[in-house]
Amino acid sequence: MDQQTLYYALIILVALSTILPVLTSYVNRKRQQKALEEQLEKRQRYLSTLQAGDEVILFSGLHGKIIKLTDSLVELQIAKGIIVYVEKESIMGKAKELLFTK
Repeated sequence: MDQQTLYYALIILVALSTILPVLTSYVNRKRQQKALEEQLEKRQRYLSTLQAGDEVILFSGLHGKIIKLTDSLVELQIAKGIIVYVEKESIMGKAKELLFTK
């Protein structure tokens, strides 16, 4: 092999060893971003199904019954006569679904 062919082979090898990891990283990042967007969309759909009367558990571990909902705030009764206002995003889920699943 002549010297020029060796240079071309070296250039191709360096290019491939640089491009392939970058390309796979880009594809993986796009895949993860799409999965995250799908999870966020699923969570938003779930939160939109909440209604007054549902018993819920917050991420902090607090249990309560939804009295009233707005776009972002929830009026939550945590004990008789004790009402707190929490962000809708702080709701982990409905108590029935979280506590009584098989």
